[in-house]
Amino acid sequence: MTDRVPQPLISVIVPVYNVKPFLAKCIDSIIAQTYANMEVIIVDDGSTDGCAVICDNYAQRYAHISVIHKENGGLASARNAGIDVAKGDYLGFVDSDDFIEPFMYEKLMYSILKHSCDLAVCGINYVFDDGAVIPKANIEPEQVLDFPDAIREMNTFRLYDMGAWSKLYKKELFEDIRFPVGKLSEDFFIMYRIFERAQRIVYVPDACYNYFQRTNSITKSKKINSDFLDAAYEQMVFLDNKYPELSVVGHVSYASAALTVYDSYLKNKVDCPKELKAKYKTIVCDNLEYIQRATYLSKPKKIQFTLFKMNSWIYDMVFILYRMKNRV
Repeated sequence: MTDRVPQPLISVIVPVYNVKPFLAKCIDSIIAQTYANMEVIIVDDGSTDGCAVICDNYAQRYAHISVIHKENGGLASARNAGIDVAKGDYLGFVDSDDFIEPFMYEKLMYSILKHSCDLAVCGINYVFDDGAVIPKANIEPEQVLDFPDAIREMNTFRLYDMGAWSKLYKKELFEDIRFPVGKLSEDFFIMYRIFERAQRIVYVPDACYNYFQRTNSITKSKKINSDFLDAAYEQMVFLDNKYPELSVVGHVSYASAALTVYDSYLKNKVDCPKELKAKYKTIVCDNLEYIQRATYLSKPKKIQFTLFKMNSWIYDMVFILYRMKNRV
């Protein structure tokens, strides 16, 4: 495949913070890529568990790997530090407890060049501590989506979502855009703006990215991520103002984010304050008109909205039973 297309430089940015048991597997999977023209920028975000030494050892062994050591500032800060020094024509992000398939960047670059797009997104595998793998891939064939369809797909989580790591980007898409420091769900805060700049994206159905589900990861912690709701609100306002024909997408996503945040209380077995539960229910009720107009919504999703609005106690029971049967 690579002998038929040019090879622009890809900068792969790897933020690292206290992931010593997983780091070597992650970096090795990047080194093993079949795409040759790459630089790897490892950003040690103030690790205290020995990751810094591992990073430096890789940089000494491989000329295309460089390391930035910085004070701890969080995932967004680490990614931004990598973007600021990246020399590549294209950017990729790999979280340091995940790993990628050898063909990931070759496939994504090939599809970008083939379809003249500035952004490609691939399928993923959810990988669990016990070795179980649940693929989210090959749902549909490779396809090019324009902005309305691409942003709609992103917000349904059907083919892909707003995670930064399952994608390859033309570097210019990040001009004047950076991940918001100090926020959780930092990807959601910027991804709709990145998609708007790209206008067209290509979906590659192969499961190229392995998303490791750590039991003690940030997404599994007891901290409730209310930033997700804030990001959905900002997206809703953006679409209302700039793309009113996509208002349904923005409002439904905001209502869905309210459910997602409430669900995180249930997942983490944390009591949701009554005033917040009332707030989430109000958000859903205020956007019922948009939910009813969302012809793209699945039947289970519409049932979820209805159940939460009508009886949150039954909703809780159904959700808990669903989680017992499904891991993602």
